Amino acid sequence: MMTTRTPSLSELTGRQASWIAGGLVMTLATMPGQTNFIAQFNAVLRAEFGLSSGLFGGLYTLATLTSATGLIFAGALADRIAPRKLALAIMAGLAATALLMSQVQNLPLLVVALALLRFFGQGMLMHVALTAMARWFDRFRGRALSFAMFGITLGDSILPFMLTVSITAFGWRTVWIGTACTLALALMPLVFLLLRRSPEGGAVPAGGPAPAATGLEWRRARVLRDPLFWAILPGIMAMPGIGTLFIFHQANLVEAKGWDLTTFTAFFPVLAVTVAASSLAAGVLVDRLGAWRLMPVLLLPLSAACLVVAALTPVWSIPLIFLGFGLTQGVMNPVMGAVWVELYGSAHIGAVRSLATAALVAASAIGPGLAGWLLDAGIPLERQAVCYAAFCLACTAIYALLQPRLRRRTVASATG
Repeated sequence: MMTTRTPSLSELTGRQASWIAGGLVMTLATMPGQTNFIAQFNAVLRAEFGLSSGLFGGLYTLATLTSATGLIFAGALADRIAPRKLALAIMAGLAATALLMSQVQNLPLLVVALALLRFFGQGMLMHVALTAMARWFDRFRGRALSFAMFGITLGDSILPFMLTVSITAFGWRTVWIGTACTLALALMPLVFLLLRRSPEGGAVPAGGPAPAATGLEWRRARVLRDPLFWAILPGIMAMPGIGTLFIFHQANLVEAKGWDLTTFTAFFPVLAVTVAASSLAAGVLVDRLGAWRLMPVLLLPLSAACLVVAALTPVWSIPLIFLGFGLTQGVMNPVMGAVWVELYGSAHIGAVRSLATAALVAASAIGPGLAGWLLDAGIPLERQAVCYAAFCLACTAIYALLQPRLRRRTVASATG
């Protein structure tokens, strides 16, 4: 198997390190739009508005699908607007939405607020952060994506438990006000400072491809006609769809298992540490081997976690579930962040990634909605988990069969 030299991190310049740090802050700032964050308000919101699990899951699906639709059209802005300018505008919108969330009094406004949280947070801000890493780094691309995603790792490790305690102590509306203040007064100034210059030096251009852009012919319309894109898509939707539904319906899961919710959220650091470690390891492998070669292993840990949900009830099974989720999520972050550049080049990576990101957001909408509907129909999460595991294994087989085509396309993209 052909490999390439993996450059040492000591070769990173100060500008490159600052850029990666900016990516980390941006991914941390996406947390108010992430399901791990919003799920901590599940019980209080259902109580506040008198919602069943299925109805709240359906509203969440509607809000998230709306945000995914907007992302398809807005995602190409990452090819035309400088990352710092676009990121700050998105973060301002996310902070304003957090304030709106603290004031919702009816279901229509709740859906609007959830849609905006998902659009600005999980959708656009994450898209801008990872597009910037994928576009502006070459030899360090895998590790730049891995380090940037440590913002999510940091958020996942401390926020679920902190939110559970804070909601009890101060009320859920006050927590959203605090979230808006943190975004506006702490995270936005950091992004402003860290993204002043591009990794190549000089001012960041107002959009357009990075130096030595590749894949000029791979515009979004052509990607949509590519059978390989559609063959890859179902598998990458598994983690956001399946992982999200278990986190979103964690109150139902812990009740069915006889666990305490505080105990469950206390194990979130297992997820965070696993994501961090596996993401860093995968980033090195992406830089050395190429992202496409790692795709057949992506979903194996997730399928194992689903089987744990289906079969085990002791409290010690909670960290096993988070371990499986974390391994898949950690490997997927740098692999799927880099594979689109490997297959389609960097010239239009913002537009190309927006298609994939919209699919991921849509999956995170479908998962909770489908699971909630099945819960209302009397099908517990344990029984659902068996089907989710089978889906992951089927996608794994597809990725293994696609390896020759992925290799040919990557070679063609690099030379074309």
